[in-house]
Parts: sequence; C-alpha cells; structure tokens
Amino acid sequence: MTADLPEDAFDRAEPLHARTYDLLWQRLEGGDLPAGTRLKDTDWAARLGVSRTPVREAFRKLAHDGVLDPLGAGGYQVHRFAASEIAELYRCRAALEALAAEEAAQRGGAALATTLAANIAAARAAMQGDDMVTLQALNGSFHDAILDAARSPHLRRLLEQTRRLARMARRQLLAQALAAEVRYEEYRAGLARVLDDHVALHRALAEGDGARAGALMRGHLLATARDMGVVLDAGGALGDVA
Repeated sequence: MTADLPEDAFDRAEPLHARTYDLLWQRLEGGDLPAGTRLKDTDWAARLGVSRTPVREAFRKLAHDGVLDPLGAGGYQVHRFAASEIAELYRCRAALEALAAEEAAQRGGAALATTLAANIAAARAAMQGDDMVTLQALNGSFHDAILDAARSPHLRRLLEQTRRLARMARRQLLAQALAAEVRYEEYRAGLARVLDDHVALHRALAEGDGARAGALMRGHLLATARDMGVVLDAGGALGDVA
C-alpha cells in the first residue's frame, strides 16, 4: 500500500480509476498540486502502486472537468485559473448558493444561527492571528453549514462540482498571495470583506429572511469574484508556484 492512497482504498466498492480521480481532486483542492504542475501517468501509477490505466482514465476525467490541461505525449498540466474564468464560475455559484440561502433561512432555525455565529467568531480570531489558511477553511465551512441547512439533495449535487473548482481556484490564489506582498495585502483585504458579508448573512438567516439572505449571498459571491480578480491583476495571471 502506498502513502498516497488511504489505507482502506482497496476495500472500497468504487472502481480504481474513480478512487484515483477522487484522490487527485483532493490534491488539487488542497493545493498540493499547484498551478502549472506537470503530471505523467507513469509517475502517478508508480506513486499509487497501480497500473497506468486507472491513472489515464482519471486524468481524462479531470481534463474534462477543466482542471488539467493536456500536453504532448500523454502528459497533463494543472490548469491555471484566469480572472475571467473565476468571474464566470462565481456567477454560476452565486445563483445556486443564493437559492441555498433562501432555503436555509426557512429551515435552518436556531441551530444554523448558532453554528454560523461560532464560525464567525473563529474567523475573526483567525483574521487577527493573520492565519489565512484557517480563515479560508472557515469560509468554506460557513457555506457548508448553509447548504446543510437547506436540506436539498438537488442543490448539493449541482453545487458539488462548482464548489470543487472554486476551492481549487482559491488555493491557487492563496499560494500566489503568500508569495507576493502586493497580492497578500489585496487578498487579506478581500477576506476581511468576506467576513463582513458573513455577519450580514448570519443576521438575515437568523431572522428567517430568505429573500434578503438570497440577495446578500448573491452579492457576496459576485464581490468575492471581483476581489479575486483584483489579486490576480496585482501580480498577473496565476502562474507556477512549484
């Protein structure tokens, strides 16, 4: 068993190429495979202790998802997100998450309000401690709590891929922000605005105001996309960090 696959990986019912696909997505979302990283099926087959076939199938599926770019001789490169792509992605996400906020306002109740209040308190502490990695994770947890409260399996399915792409883009952006002071200051300012938006969203959800929560969520995500674009413009397009 290799270090890359979980110990129970071969006990799972899914085909090996599906497990390989999920593993690579985890690496992409977590920032372990930065923008521009080159991937070869032979390298990953050896690394995972599997044949090249499931790796090739996983690579092809990831290319279809738009997160790997094909290169010559069967190789691939981790996709670099441009500001225009982020804007388009977040327009789609904003529409879906606005609906989730509307549903959560009617169904979340006091439990959701308590969860979001705790998240905001932790996010403020992370901001004060200049812990951008934790702050980014808490941002994701805030939105997860709202989706959970919406209790809509259809919304969850529709949002799954959109959120995966957004998490990958954010990790790329964070890596670039940490590598350049001008980007970092813009990035930090954007996260401060995110926290302010979360406070307003928490208030609307606690009051059960679905229309206001939906409008706030839509505006929040569109503004987030603009802030991400500003960070990119501060240092150019996302490039190699490996």
